[in-house]
Amino acid sequence: MRIILTVIWAFVLFVFTCSVNLHLLIKYHIVDFHFNPIPDWSELFRLDFQWTNHDWVQRKIGHFFGFFILALLASNFGKYKSAFYLSVFYAALTEILQLFFFRGGRVYDIASDSAGILFAYLLCLILFRKSSRRTRYINK
Repeated sequence: MRIILTVIWAFVLFVFTCSVNLHLLIKYHIVDFHFNPIPDWSELFRLDFQWTNHDWVQRKIGHFFGFFILALLASNFGKYKSAFYLSVFYAALTEILQLFFFRGGRVYDIASDSAGILFAYLLCLILFRKSSRRTRYINK
């Protein structure tokens, strides 16, 4: 079941990542893909931070939590550490794929995604450490 949920969540992230118009997707549930066979690779390195733009900040928070959830699901809440690496790979892949769908993939979005993945990893590490200590204490 975990694998199915992980694949569904990865697909949801892909749809949100590559749909041409995010506002149409969110407000009217219209999924719209347009393929761009010749992407502009310089878009990846564009640093167009918009800290005062509420929508931009919400999208970065969405990146963080979207990949936080993916990392938790893929790793089975910390049991499979390699899933954290795969989650970072998927984050980079989705940013690159955006370029092929007339979206602007950015390296700093990979950093935001990776921060969510790292937070999931650290949370699992802390929770696992606490639960293993409790188990050892009970077994003594």
